Amino acid sequence: MKDAPREIRRLGCRLRRLAGDWFTGRCRAMVAPGAGETLQAAAFPVRLTIEQCILAADYVQAKIHNLEMARRSLENLPVPPRGILSFWRVVGRPTQARGFQPGRSLVGGQLVPDYGGGLCQLSGILYYLCLQAGLEILERHPHSRDIYDDTTRYAPLGADATVAYGFKDLRVLNTLSEPICFRVSISTETITGCLCSPAVIEPSTVEFVRTDRADGVRSVETRRRRAGERGFQRLVVSEYRRIG
Repeated sequence: MKDAPREIRRLGCRLRRLAGDWFTGRCRAMVAPGAGETLQAAAFPVRLTIEQCILAADYVQAKIHNLEMARRSLENLPVPPRGILSFWRVVGRPTQARGFQPGRSLVGGQLVPDYGGGLCQLSGILYYLCLQAGLEILERHPHSRDIYDDTTRYAPLGADATVAYGFKDLRVLNTLSEPICFRVSISTETITGCLCSPAVIEPSTVEFVRTDRADGVRSVETRRRRAGERGFQRLVVSEYRRIG
């Protein structure tokens, strides 16, 4: 399968995912773009906010454009209790025909231009917000490479969530008793993500514990302690190699 052309592999992954969603019943819980009362959700108070810088790099203007395109699909889309937010179900495939531009993407361990490049910063900020809100992460993938150092990093290593249409998605289950929605604002230098809900959300404490191994791999253990809990829960271990 790895030797097959990328589009054939993408189709195979999509078919397996669709079959799995149907058999598990998850397809019925996923919110669809344009579903729900976005005007009502626009009145939800902001409960959590994360701001990150947008670094000056190759294709940065295309990245900002792509982020703005995806933001419109996510803005104030209500996710009900026990509802599932799938990044790609809402945003859709980032193609030239839909107005997306080639931006910097990490494909096969190399930085290359690809349509929708830069969207991983948006999925990453959503992932980080959901960790803080104590939500259940159903699917999340780390990047294979660490392309930053500690002076240029805009988020803790381990707080990323790479997305590749058909291959890798970000999926989150709303475990709160009230609906949630997201709002995102983008400027030339910053991206700000907000998680909003009628319910008061006591933020969880999230830690990213990094270990630099002798084989050149950076290992990061993500731990979370929800409000009222005594100890940390070990969520996931992510591994990264340095680019190049």
